[in-house]
Amino acid sequence: MDTIKEATLRELVEANSILSAKAVGRVGGYSLSVRYGMTERALATSRGDLRMFTLEAASKFLRELGLPRFEVDATDYQPGRIRKARPDRASALAATRRQPRLL
Repeated sequence: MDTIKEATLRELVEANSILSAKAVGRVGGYSLSVRYGMTERALATSRGDLRMFTLEAASKFLRELGLPRFEVDATDYQPGRIRKARPDRASALAATRRQPRLL
């Protein structure tokens, strides 16, 4: 599926061009797709990957964008992590908690 960046999506919403929005279930979360004219595109990250959301975050994002109504397709939804685990950051955070605090 073709993708669209957030800035372009915001311009289309301002122009009242969006016909519908949909949260599409995937492994670990939901992606968002919008239909305008005869075109349907998925929201992408700045790097071009699908932007993933929890259903609650997708609802909040679309509502703040000006699209309070959307469909949910949970057919392919599978619970999991939206982002990859970062064990290096987890261990760094744990190390900061073990250090004594100086006043």
